Amino acid sequence: MSLSNKHAVVTGGGSGIGLAIANALYAEGAMVTIMGRNEDRLAEAAKNKPRMNIQVVDVTDQVSVKEAFSETSKVEAISILVNNAGAALSSPFHKTSYEAWQQMINVNLTSVYLTINSAFEDIKSANHGRIINIASTAGLEGYAYTSAYCAAKHGVIGLTKSLALELKGTDATINSICPGFANTDIVTVAIKNIMEKTGRTKEEALNGMLSSAGQKRLVEPNEIAEEVIRLCEPTNDIINGQSIVIDGT
Repeated sequence: MSLSNKHAVVTGGGSGIGLAIANALYAEGAMVTIMGRNEDRLAEAAKNKPRMNIQVVDVTDQVSVKEAFSETSKVEAISILVNNAGAALSSPFHKTSYEAWQQMINVNLTSVYLTINSAFEDIKSANHGRIINIASTAGLEGYAYTSAYCAAKHGVIGLTKSLALELKGTDATINSICPGFANTDIVTVAIKNIMEKTGRTKEEALNGMLSSAGQKRLVEPNEIAEEVIRLCEPTNDIINGQSIVIDGT
């Protein structure tokens, strides 16, 4: 129960990687607030967990984020922020509309600015405050047909490095975790799209995705959650501004 005195916020916490992270933080004793758009999904995720709260939010909307974090902070000051909410779009660059581009930037990058901005003072003042951004290997490399997503995730990595310098001298840190393809709904949808467009089998579509990223297997959400817990440990104040790859190789 190493995090029993912490209040953690996880965006996109109702399913997939976010829920795995929220459950891991909860198991370590933290009070956890999961945020997302779907209230029913959040409520189901928090069912029978007295230290888990829910907060409906649109992470791309400034007013929505400010209101959600203000209400959350009133319960208890936020000491851990995990930015997990995100979305992926696959499309050739010349077919990526301005609207699609802006959507990818908003949900994957601007949202991170908005949430950090809303929790920054709490976390800077916290004992062993933590900001952990769930980025992607796409934030470190370039992948074809995901230019907007790659650009946004590169931005998250840059923001992490910049804020790490601003947090020097405080008791808080910021890091990014960069998963490869993970066993999530996003990958399931991507595989389905590949099957429909190419006629490949599910296995062929998955193997093609993994091969393109140099992965041997999909990353499991619990593996990402374990890294979040490691970064939250009070003994790891020295880890700051890093991009930690978890890619199943």
